[in-house]
Amino acid sequence: MNRVAFATLFWVINIVYIKDNKCYILFIWEGRWQSVKYADLHIHSSYSDGILTPEQIVSLAKKQGIKYISITDHDTISSQYITKIKDEDIHIIPGIEFSTEYNDIELHILGYFMDIDNENLKFTIDKVMKSRVERARKIIDKLNSININITMDDVLKHGNHSVGRGNIARAIVDKGYAKNYKEAFDEYLMQGRVAYIKGEKLSFKEVLNIINDSGGLAVLAHPGKIYRSIEVESIIKMLKCHGMKGIEVYHPSHSKEQINTFYNLSKKYKLLISGGSDFHNSKKNGKTIGSQGINELLLEKIINFKEKL
Repeated sequence: MNRVAFATLFWVINIVYIKDNKCYILFIWEGRWQSVKYADLHIHSSYSDGILTPEQIVSLAKKQGIKYISITDHDTISSQYITKIKDEDIHIIPGIEFSTEYNDIELHILGYFMDIDNENLKFTIDKVMKSRVERARKIIDKLNSININITMDDVLKHGNHSVGRGNIARAIVDKGYAKNYKEAFDEYLMQGRVAYIKGEKLSFKEVLNIINDSGGLAVLAHPGKIYRSIEVESIIKMLKCHGMKGIEVYHPSHSKEQINTFYNLSKKYKLLISGGSDFHNSKKNGKTIGSQGINELLLEKIINFKEKL
């Protein structure tokens, strides 16, 4: 027999149903399947490939009525000074998004609650930053060789703390070589394109170790983007064995079916459930801060887990 339960939380109807011994939880808000705007734990600032400063992000989040955020810039904690600023209206969880890979499959791993003053964490990130700058120089050289005349100074105008392809894409658009961010990637920067350079990444074990050793919680980011979808469950099992604590179930790229799948996997492997908008700028994907996230109950589970460590 199927069991159905309804509960209203923060203007959201949670529908829970059990079928064939599997639990499905869906969230309806304003007629769309999505989660509650209470905590957005995946946001990018101008310290990586976003456009807003940490202060602007906090201001926008407060206007949206969000109570908890995490700024998770790519491979850098330069924006994390904002976590030391006290604000009665919003809580800011230390965060980062590391790039790594497993068997040539690109993975992104979010880290929450790290001690941002941890010396090993700072040393590791400094090493990654130097690698990113070197990669950017090689990409710029390739672009110059096909008469896409941009310089490192052009790229650094779009962020000089965590230089990546996103910063280069914006420089390409600024110079008129592409109409928009997506076209710049599709034409020049994607794998297989003329200016693509594979980045050097930390191993997934290094990423998990540095997050855990600095007191953080490691969460697999947007698993729906893993291109070998058939391997997602085995990747989750393997990452958990090496210290991963959660899955980003709620992400703008995830379909309703994927949300159900990742929710069930989080329960199967006793992992925390996270979520966020992956906000960079509203022009990139039409999403704003808080358009995806988790409700208060799920956030409390994350906080309680951290407090017990």
